[in-house]
Amino acid sequence: MSALAEALRAENAAVYAYEFVAGAAGDEGRSEHGLALASEHKVARTELRQAILDREGSPPAVEPTYPLPSGRDGDTLDDFAVGVENTCAHAALWLTAADDTDLRVTGARLLQQATVRALEWGGELDALPGYETR
Repeated sequence: MSALAEALRAENAAVYAYEFVAGAAGDEGRSEHGLALASEHKVARTELRQAILDREGSPPAVEPTYPLPSGRDGDTLDDFAVGVENTCAHAALWLTAADDTDLRVTGARLLQQATVRALEWGGELDALPGYETR
C-alpha cells in the first residue's frame, strides 16, 4: 500500500508539473507536449487511486502546490520535466516489487512510460531506470 501511495503522490505532482509546463512554455510545441503528458499522468493517477480504493486503502490527498522551477526558459523546463519523470520512475519501481502481480505489471508499465518520457525531454538513459544512483 505504501508503494501505491508513493506512486500516486508522484503522479499528482506530475499532473501539476505538466500543467505548469504547458502554461509557462514559450513555444507551442513544448506547451502542447506538456498538456498531452498531463493527460497521460491523469490516466495513471486515476488508475493508481482506484487500485488503492480496490484494496480498501485511503488515497493520499493532493497537495495544494508542488515544487516548480524558478526559470521559464526551454532548457529549464526540459530539465524540470526530466526530474518529474525520474521521480515517477523511482516511485513506479517500488510497485514492481509488490506481491500482487497486477501491481507489478502496473509498476513495470509506469516505469517504462516514465523512462521514455524522460528521454523525450532530453534525459539520459540510466542502466537501471528508477534506481537512485549516488
